[in-house]
Amino acid sequence: MDERLIPALVVGAMLVVALVFMALGWRNRRRSQSALDVVPVPPDEIGEPLATERVLYVATTLAEQPLERVVVEGLAFRARGEVRIARGGAVLDLAGARPAFIPVADIRGVGLASWTIDKGVEEGGLVFVRWELGGTAVDTYLRSERSEQLLDRLTELSPTAAAASRADRTDSTPDGEASA
Repeated sequence: MDERLIPALVVGAMLVVALVFMALGWRNRRRSQSALDVVPVPPDEIGEPLATERVLYVATTLAEQPLERVVVEGLAFRARGEVRIARGGAVLDLAGARPAFIPVADIRGVGLASWTIDKGVEEGGLVFVRWELGGTAVDTYLRSERSEQLLDRLTELSPTAAAASRADRTDSTPDGEASA
């Protein structure tokens, strides 16, 4: 028997075991977040358009838990796309996913952040939107070349978001992430 065959089989078996545990972890996370499983789709009419911005969708996490990824359909994976902001809310058009709608009534705040799960950027390089998904507060993180302009457009959507954004700009947490 070749002396390299046994180590190769051991490494291969370890990779298979690791992949199985990763799949089980993903399945268990999806089960634990079953209440979040319905992402709103955009209605036919969402109101007067305010802006459209090309973005990198980074992640959606549980609110104030930037390491707890939400794994519902359409929001589970990083993707390029665009965000359309209108009077009725924001629409995330992401590559490979159906459009997701964040109704203005569900927005709880907006702000700037420097990091979230698997992404760290310069100070204020991410825009986050805190909103209610299935009765649970979540944060959606977006990367844009014009973060400040995107944040300004999002604050126009609701008085709650605007008040939270003003507080964020004056009161940041020690790790550089603005709190909402």
